[in-house]
This record gives sequence, C-alpha cells and structure tokens, in this order.
Amino acid sequence: MENDSMINYRKITEILLKLGVKPKMSGFEYLRDATVLQYENSEMKLMDIYKKVAEKHNAKPGSVEKNIRNAITAAFNVGGLLTINEFYNTVMYDNTEKYTNLELITLICEIINFYNTQNLIKTYEEQE
Repeated sequence: MENDSMINYRKITEILLKLGVKPKMSGFEYLRDATVLQYENSEMKLMDIYKKVAEKHNAKPGSVEKNIRNAITAAFNVGGLLTINEFYNTVMYDNTEKYTNLELITLICEIINFYNTQNLIKTYEEQE
C-alpha cells in the first residue's frame, strides 16, 4: 500500500502535467519537489525550500528558483494554467497574470487538500 507522501507526490505530478508544465524542463522536478516540501511543512519558508531542493538536485538555490519560474512561464504561455478553473469548477483564473512561484506552489497544495478532503468525505459516506 502506498503511503500518503507517495500518493501526494503522484497527485502533484498529475496536477503539474494538467497545468501544462513540461516534464522535460528541470523546473518540473524542482517545482514538484518544492510543492511536496511545502505541502508536508506549510510553515517552511520559500528560500528554505529552494535550498532543500537544490541540495537534492546538486544545484544552487538561485537556479532552482529560476527554473521553477521558467516552468511556470512556459505553462502560462501555452494557457495551461487555465486548467486551474477545472479543478475548482469555476473561473478563478483568466491567464492575464502569471502566478509567482509561491502562489502556484500554494495553490497546488490547496488543490491536494481539497482532493484529500473530498476523498475523506466519500470514504465516510461509504461507511454509513
């Protein structure tokens, strides 16, 4: 059986793909790892997240930040970030402004929380 961390890792990967973040970009892995760290420790500061991701990938924190920003920009340029509206089933985002690194990481964490809550409700209802 998979642990929660692995399930969230897979969900984050799925969300990034749906948002149009290309896996071939190094920013994809950095963004995924940064989101996992933020999800598992919501109090962690962004610069500390960059440092941890940099250590894992033998890179510099500045490179991690830049590659995440480039991945978000690429997704923004192809309109992939509009998929956010599908997650919430409403228009939340109109692709006129690009999310910052922290905004997108936080938003993905919120989407994961939303799905986890929905699954808990569904499991509870099935038990009744």
